[in-house]
Amino acid sequence: DGGLRLGEMERDCLIGYGASMLLLERLMISSDAFEVDVCGQCGLLGYSGWCHYCKSSCHVSSLRIPYACKLLFQELQSMNIIPRLKLARYN
Repeated sequence: DGGLRLGEMERDCLIGYGASMLLLERLMISSDAFEVDVCGQCGLLGYSGWCHYCKSSCHVSSLRIPYACKLLFQELQSMNIIPRLKLARYN
């Protein structure tokens, strides 16, 4: 029982070698991927396909981020620091 431990030094080594897909798999896919709704107009997290800041659902997109990232965003918002995500169109 137990999983592979990947610390900061191992992460930095993988970044140095350019192993981005291994980083994605280890740090998000096999650990704590979480699906959130993000407003493309204001960059804030929405809920149930609705942006509470813009009062609209027309620019809301679904995005997968690590759960720790979502938790960090919520903790920053509780301190009145508002993180925004800039979305780019993926072709």
